[in-house]
Amino acid sequence: MQVILSIAMLLASLCSAFCQEGLIKSHPQLAYWKLGSKSEVVIVLHGGPAAHHAYLRPELDLLSESATIIYYDQRGCGKSERADSYTWQDHVKDLRRLIMTLAPGKKVFLAGSSWGSFLALLYVQSYPKNIKGLILSGTIKWMGQGKPYIRDSEFKYNKPHKQPMREKALAESPQADGTIELDTVEISKSIEAESGIQYHEAMASLISAPIADSLARIQVPIIIFNGKRSYQYDWVDHYMLLFQKAELQTFAVAGHDPWLSDPKQFAKRCSEFILKNK
Repeated sequence: MQVILSIAMLLASLCSAFCQEGLIKSHPQLAYWKLGSKSEVVIVLHGGPAAHHAYLRPELDLLSESATIIYYDQRGCGKSERADSYTWQDHVKDLRRLIMTLAPGKKVFLAGSSWGSFLALLYVQSYPKNIKGLILSGTIKWMGQGKPYIRDSEFKYNKPHKQPMREKALAESPQADGTIELDTVEISKSIEAESGIQYHEAMASLISAPIADSLARIQVPIIIFNGKRSYQYDWVDHYMLLFQKAELQTFAVAGHDPWLSDPKQFAKRCSEFILKNK
Protein backbone atom coordinates (compact mmCIF):
# COMPACT_ATOMS: atom_id res chain seq x y z
CA MET A 1 0.00 0.00 0.00
CA GLN A 2 2.85 2.39 0.90
CA VAL A 3 4.47 1.78 -2.52
CA ILE A 4 1.19 2.53 -4.29
CA LEU A 5 0.77 5.76 -2.32
CA SER A 6 4.35 6.80 -3.14
CA ILE A 7 3.79 6.20 -6.85
CA ALA A 8 0.53 8.15 -6.72
CA MET A 9 2.26 11.06 -5.01
CA LEU A 10 5.05 11.02 -7.61
CA LEU A 11 2.55 11.02 -10.46
CA ALA A 12 0.62 13.88 -8.84
CA SER A 13 3.86 15.84 -8.47
CA LEU A 14 4.80 15.28 -12.11
CA CYS A 15 1.31 16.24 -13.24
CA SER A 16 1.40 19.47 -11.24
CA ALA A 17 4.67 20.36 -12.98
CA PHE A 18 3.93 19.26 -16.52
CA CYS A 19 0.17 18.88 -17.03
CA GLN A 20 -1.53 21.61 -19.02
CA GLU A 21 -3.12 24.21 -16.80
CA GLY A 22 -5.68 25.55 -19.24
CA LEU A 23 -6.41 27.52 -22.40
CA ILE A 24 -6.47 31.24 -23.08
CA LYS A 25 -9.79 31.66 -24.87
CA SER A 26 -10.58 33.44 -28.15
CA HIS A 27 -8.89 32.60 -31.41
CA PRO A 28 -6.35 31.16 -31.42
CA GLN A 29 -6.62 29.40 -28.07
CA LEU A 30 -3.27 29.26 -26.29
CA ALA A 31 -2.31 26.34 -24.07
CA TYR A 32 -0.47 27.35 -20.90
CA TRP A 33 1.24 25.77 -17.91
CA LYS A 34 1.64 27.46 -14.54
CA LEU A 35 4.21 26.55 -11.90
CA GLY A 36 4.38 27.98 -8.39
CA SER A 37 2.42 30.66 -6.54
CA LYS A 38 4.92 33.44 -5.87
CA SER A 39 3.87 37.07 -6.15
CA GLU A 40 6.33 37.82 -8.98
CA VAL A 41 5.40 36.40 -12.40
CA VAL A 42 7.75 35.25 -15.18
CA ILE A 43 6.32 34.50 -18.62
CA VAL A 44 8.62 32.14 -20.53
CA LEU A 45 8.87 32.65 -24.30
CA HIS A 46 10.12 29.61 -26.17
CA GLY A 47 12.34 29.67 -29.23
CA GLY A 48 11.89 28.61 -32.79
CA PRO A 49 9.90 30.31 -34.00
CA ALA A 50 7.48 27.40 -33.66
CA ALA A 51 9.17 25.15 -31.12
CA HIS A 52 7.00 23.54 -28.48
CA HIS A 53 7.67 24.91 -24.98
CA ALA A 54 8.54 21.54 -23.38
CA TYR A 55 12.26 21.59 -24.26
CA LEU A 56 12.77 24.40 -21.71
CA ARG A 57 11.73 22.08 -18.90
CA PRO A 58 12.66 21.10 -16.27
CA GLU A 59 15.64 23.48 -16.39
CA LEU A 60 13.65 26.72 -16.30
CA ASP A 61 11.33 25.27 -13.65
CA LEU A 62 14.07 26.26 -11.19
CA LEU A 63 12.95 29.86 -11.59
CA SER A 64 9.83 28.93 -9.61
CA GLU A 65 11.92 29.33 -6.45
CA SER A 66 11.60 33.10 -6.88
CA ALA A 67 8.53 33.60 -9.10
CA THR A 68 5.40 32.03 -10.52
CA ILE A 69 6.42 30.62 -13.90
CA ILE A 70 4.02 30.58 -16.86
CA TYR A 71 4.88 28.63 -19.99
CA TYR A 72 2.75 28.65 -23.12
CA ASP A 73 2.86 27.20 -26.61
CA GLN A 74 2.79 30.01 -29.15
CA ARG A 75 0.05 30.00 -31.79
CA GLY A 76 0.07 26.93 -34.01
CA CYS A 77 2.63 25.13 -31.81
CA GLY A 78 2.26 22.20 -29.44
CA LYS A 79 -1.18 22.22 -27.86
CA SER A 80 -2.14 25.72 -28.96
CA GLU A 81 -4.63 26.33 -31.74
CA ARG A 82 -3.63 27.04 -35.33
CA ALA A 83 -4.39 30.40 -36.92
CA ASP A 84 -4.46 32.06 -40.34
CA SER A 85 -1.53 34.37 -39.68
CA TYR A 86 1.79 34.08 -37.81
CA THR A 87 3.41 37.50 -38.03
CA TRP A 88 5.42 38.91 -35.14
CA GLN A 89 2.55 41.34 -34.54
CA ASP A 90 0.23 38.36 -34.04
CA HIS A 91 2.62 36.92 -31.44
CA VAL A 92 2.79 40.24 -29.59
CA LYS A 93 -1.03 40.39 -29.48
CA ASP A 94 -1.17 36.80 -28.18
CA LEU A 95 1.33 37.58 -25.43
CA ARG A 96 -0.67 40.67 -24.47
CA ARG A 97 -3.83 38.56 -24.23
CA LEU A 98 -2.07 35.96 -22.10
CA ILE A 99 -0.67 38.53 -19.67
CA MET A 100 -4.00 40.35 -19.35
CA THR A 101 -5.73 37.03 -18.62
CA LEU A 102 -3.25 35.37 -16.25
CA ALA A 103 -1.68 38.40 -14.56
CA PRO A 104 -4.32 41.16 -14.75
CA GLY A 105 -3.13 44.44 -13.30
CA LYS A 106 0.38 43.12 -12.66
CA LYS A 107 3.76 43.88 -14.12
CA VAL A 108 5.59 40.74 -15.18
CA PHE A 109 9.05 39.59 -16.21
CA LEU A 110 9.60 38.08 -19.65
CA ALA A 111 12.18 35.29 -20.04
CA GLY A 112 12.90 34.73 -23.73
CA SER A 113 15.17 32.12 -25.29
CA SER A 114 16.45 32.61 -28.87
CA TRP A 115 13.42 33.71 -30.94
CA GLY A 116 11.73 34.19 -27.56
CA SER A 117 14.26 36.92 -26.72
CA PHE A 118 13.30 38.65 -29.99
CA LEU A 119 9.61 38.41 -29.05
CA ALA A 120 10.32 39.81 -25.58
CA LEU A 121 12.00 42.87 -27.09
CA LEU A 122 9.20 43.35 -29.61
CA TYR A 123 6.61 43.15 -26.84
CA VAL A 124 8.26 45.63 -24.48
CA GLN A 125 8.51 48.17 -27.29
CA SER A 126 4.72 48.10 -27.59
CA TYR A 127 3.77 47.63 -23.92
CA PRO A 128 6.60 48.86 -21.67
CA LYS A 129 4.28 49.59 -18.73
CA ASN A 130 3.43 45.86 -18.51
CA ILE A 131 6.99 44.72 -17.91
CA LYS A 132 9.29 44.75 -14.86
CA GLY A 133 12.29 43.30 -16.62
CA LEU A 134 13.64 41.11 -19.42
CA ILE A 135 15.65 37.90 -19.06
CA LEU A 136 17.20 37.19 -22.46
CA SER A 137 19.26 34.19 -23.54
CA GLY A 138 20.47 32.91 -26.89
CA THR A 139 20.01 36.34 -28.42
CA ILE A 140 20.10 36.54 -32.19
CA LYS A 141 20.92 39.29 -34.68
CA TRP A 142 18.16 41.89 -34.85
CA MET A 143 16.38 41.55 -38.21
CA GLY A 144 13.99 44.50 -38.10
CA GLN A 145 14.23 46.80 -41.12
CA GLY A 146 11.08 48.90 -40.69
CA LYS A 147 9.84 47.86 -44.13
CA PRO A 148 6.33 46.63 -45.00
CA TYR A 149 5.78 42.88 -44.85
CA ILE A 150 3.83 41.50 -47.79
CA ARG A 151 2.91 37.84 -47.83
CA ASP A 152 4.08 36.89 -51.31
CA SER A 153 3.98 33.11 -51.06
CA GLU A 154 1.59 30.41 -49.92
CA PHE A 155 2.90 29.01 -46.65
CA LYS A 156 1.91 25.45 -45.75
CA TYR A 157 1.62 23.36 -42.64
CA ASN A 158 4.15 20.56 -42.19
CA LYS A 159 4.25 17.74 -39.70
CA PRO A 160 6.04 18.53 -36.42
CA HIS A 161 9.60 17.27 -36.34
CA LYS A 162 12.17 16.53 -33.66
CA GLN A 163 15.65 17.96 -33.73
CA PRO A 164 18.62 17.48 -31.41
CA MET A 165 19.77 20.21 -29.05
CA ARG A 166 23.33 20.10 -27.73
CA GLU A 167 25.18 22.17 -25.17
CA LYS A 168 28.45 21.93 -23.27
CA ALA A 169 28.77 22.18 -19.51
CA LEU A 170 31.42 21.97 -16.80
CA ALA A 171 31.38 18.91 -14.54
CA GLU A 172 33.50 18.15 -11.48
CA SER A 173 35.96 15.29 -11.94
CA PRO A 174 37.55 13.84 -8.74
CA GLN A 175 41.27 13.10 -9.10
CA ALA A 176 43.35 10.34 -7.45
CA ASP A 177 45.11 12.90 -5.22
CA GLY A 178 41.79 14.11 -3.84
CA THR A 179 41.62 17.29 -5.88
CA ILE A 180 38.74 18.26 -8.15
CA GLU A 181 39.17 19.21 -11.78
CA LEU A 182 36.56 20.54 -14.14
CA ASP A 183 35.82 18.58 -17.30
CA THR A 184 33.76 19.76 -20.26
CA VAL A 185 30.83 17.43 -20.95
CA GLU A 186 28.12 17.47 -23.59
CA ILE A 187 24.43 17.74 -22.74
CA SER A 188 21.78 16.82 -25.27
CA LYS A 189 18.01 16.76 -25.46
CA SER A 190 15.35 16.76 -28.13
CA ILE A 191 13.23 19.68 -29.35
CA GLU A 192 9.86 19.21 -31.00
CA ALA A 193 9.03 21.98 -33.43
CA GLU A 194 6.93 23.00 -36.40
CA SER A 195 8.60 23.70 -39.74
CA GLY A 196 5.77 25.13 -41.81
CA ILE A 197 3.88 28.42 -41.87
CA GLN A 198 4.36 28.91 -38.12
CA TYR A 199 8.11 29.23 -38.63
CA HIS A 200 8.35 30.81 -42.06
CA GLU A 201 5.82 33.61 -41.65
CA ALA A 202 7.14 34.65 -38.25
CA MET A 203 10.63 34.96 -39.73
CA ALA A 204 9.53 36.63 -42.97
CA SER A 205 7.45 39.22 -41.13
CA LEU A 206 10.47 40.44 -39.14
CA ILE A 207 11.35 42.72 -42.05
CA SER A 208 8.58 44.97 -40.71
CA ALA A 209 9.95 45.07 -37.16
CA PRO A 210 11.51 48.36 -36.01
CA ILE A 211 15.18 48.94 -36.80
CA ALA A 212 17.79 48.05 -34.18
CA ASP A 213 18.47 51.65 -33.12
CA SER A 214 14.88 51.94 -31.90
CA LEU A 215 15.64 49.37 -29.19
CA ALA A 216 17.65 51.99 -27.33
CA ARG A 217 14.35 53.49 -26.17
CA ILE A 218 13.66 50.40 -24.03
CA GLN A 219 14.15 51.41 -20.39
CA VAL A 220 13.17 48.32 -18.40
CA PRO A 221 15.91 46.36 -16.57
CA ILE A 222 17.54 43.68 -18.74
CA ILE A 223 19.85 40.75 -18.07
CA ILE A 224 21.41 38.93 -21.03
CA PHE A 225 22.85 35.41 -20.81
CA ASN A 226 25.22 34.02 -23.40
CA GLY A 227 28.01 31.48 -23.80
CA LYS A 228 31.60 32.03 -24.87
CA ARG A 229 31.11 29.63 -27.78
CA SER A 230 28.23 31.75 -29.09
CA TYR A 231 29.87 35.13 -28.61
CA GLN A 232 30.60 35.68 -32.29
CA TYR A 233 27.04 35.31 -33.54
CA ASP A 234 24.69 36.16 -30.69
CA TRP A 235 24.98 39.92 -31.38
CA VAL A 236 25.49 40.52 -27.67
CA ASP A 237 27.99 43.36 -28.23
CA HIS A 238 25.39 45.28 -30.21
CA TYR A 239 22.69 44.69 -27.60
CA MET A 240 25.00 45.83 -24.80
CA LEU A 241 25.66 49.06 -26.71
CA LEU A 242 21.92 49.59 -27.14
CA PHE A 243 21.12 48.67 -23.53
CA GLN A 244 23.95 50.35 -21.67
CA LYS A 245 22.51 49.53 -18.24
CA ALA A 246 21.91 45.85 -19.06
CA GLU A 247 23.65 43.09 -17.11
CA LEU A 248 25.64 40.46 -19.02
CA GLN A 249 26.26 36.94 -17.74
CA THR A 250 28.60 34.81 -19.88
CA PHE A 251 28.87 31.06 -19.18
CA ALA A 252 32.35 29.65 -19.75
CA VAL A 253 31.76 26.71 -22.13
CA ALA A 254 28.15 27.29 -23.16
CA GLY A 255 26.83 28.11 -26.60
CA HIS A 256 23.40 29.30 -27.70
CA ASP A 257 21.51 27.97 -24.65
CA PRO A 258 23.39 28.81 -21.44
CA TRP A 259 20.36 27.90 -19.30
CA LEU A 260 20.89 24.26 -20.38
CA SER A 261 24.62 24.42 -19.70
CA ASP A 262 24.21 25.43 -16.05
CA PRO A 263 20.55 25.56 -14.96
CA LYS A 264 21.35 26.18 -11.29
CA GLN A 265 23.60 29.14 -11.96
CA PHE A 266 21.12 30.48 -14.51
CA ALA A 267 18.29 30.26 -11.95
CA LYS A 268 20.45 31.85 -9.24
CA ARG A 269 21.29 34.87 -11.40
CA CYS A 270 17.66 35.19 -12.52
CA SER A 271 16.48 35.09 -8.90
CA GLU A 272 18.92 37.86 -8.01
CA PHE A 273 17.71 39.91 -10.96
CA ILE A 274 14.04 39.39 -10.06
CA LEU A 275 14.65 40.26 -6.40
CA LYS A 276 16.49 43.45 -7.35
CA ASN A 277 13.76 44.61 -9.75
CA LYS A 278 10.55 43.39 -8.17
